[in-house]
Parts: sequence; structure tokens; C-alpha cells
Amino acid sequence: MYCCPVWGTRRVLSSPAESQAKGTDPHPRSRAGIDTTISSIQIMEIQQIIDRRYCSRSLQCGSGNYNYNIPVNKHTPTNVKFSLEINTTEPLIVFQCKFTLGNICFQRKREAKGMQSHQEVSQEMTQGYQHIWSLPVAPFFDSAYHFRVAAPDVADCSTDPYFAGIFFTDYFFYFYRHCA
Repeated sequence: MYCCPVWGTRRVLSSPAESQAKGTDPHPRSRAGIDTTISSIQIMEIQQIIDRRYCSRSLQCGSGNYNYNIPVNKHTPTNVKFSLEINTTEPLIVFQCKFTLGNICFQRKREAKGMQSHQEVSQEMTQGYQHIWSLPVAPFFDSAYHFRVAAPDVADCSTDPYFAGIFFTDYFFYFYRHCA
């Protein structure tokens, strides 16, 4: 069973031409001279590479904002945590700005009584070239995570989203599954 995404629609610039018209840089290299794009992303436990194949069809995937829709196999045990490995070509900070956990998958309906989605603003961070985040995605119908990649002392989660692609790059990961 699947209902609704845990995050509503986000308005983002949809093309390089629109980005230029709005006055933002359509190229991923920040104006600070540091490339804040991710060089590779994978789920370590299953060696699943997250690339353009997972880009959202309805939301932007480039120019400072990347939106990925990632299916979780319905046979994945609900007690499994995924380690999301984010690699960068420069020593950067990766902030976990927000996460939203949707409805929990249960074997029996009575177990689900009183459970609802949970959303939290966060500012946890890692620094360096390799960033590993332990994400509890398997127990949920859906969950969403917002990460912001920036050079040290340039931006954080409170920086205006208008500066995406200039001072930082935003990554949104939406995990979804059908519960067995």
C-alpha cells in the first residue's frame, strides 16, 4: 500500500535557461571556486549506485538541486539500516538539514495503531571526502532526507535556498517501498 509522498512539491528552477533568467549560475561549480557536487553516491550494504537513473522526473536534478527517488525492495527486512556513502572530490562539509520518516511498515495492522509520520530539522554534519550516513529507511513506507554540501564556513542549513548552485548544492533523497 502506498499513499502520499512525505514531502510536498518543492518549487525549483527547472532548466539552465530559467536559472540564468533568475540570475543564478546554471553550472554546479560554486562561485567560491569549489565544486560542491557529489562525485558518487551509493548504498553500501547492497552496493547500489545512486546516479541519474534515480533522478526525479517531476523535480529538478541539477544546477544546485538534485532530487532522487529510490525504491527499497519490499523484501528488505524492516530492521535494516542503510549506509548512504557520499563522496566528494574536495574536502567538504555535508549537512543533514532535514529528514522525514513516513508511516511504518508492520506485519499486523494492530501494531501500527497510533503511529504516524515524523519530521525533524537537523544540522548534523560530516567533513572530508567520504561521508557515511546511517539511514533507517527500511522500516518505513517512505522517508525523505535533505543534505546540503558546502565548503567549510561558506554555507549551512540556514543559508537561503536561493544560493543553491552558488555556495552549496542541495540533495534530496526520497526512499519508498511497498511493505510485504
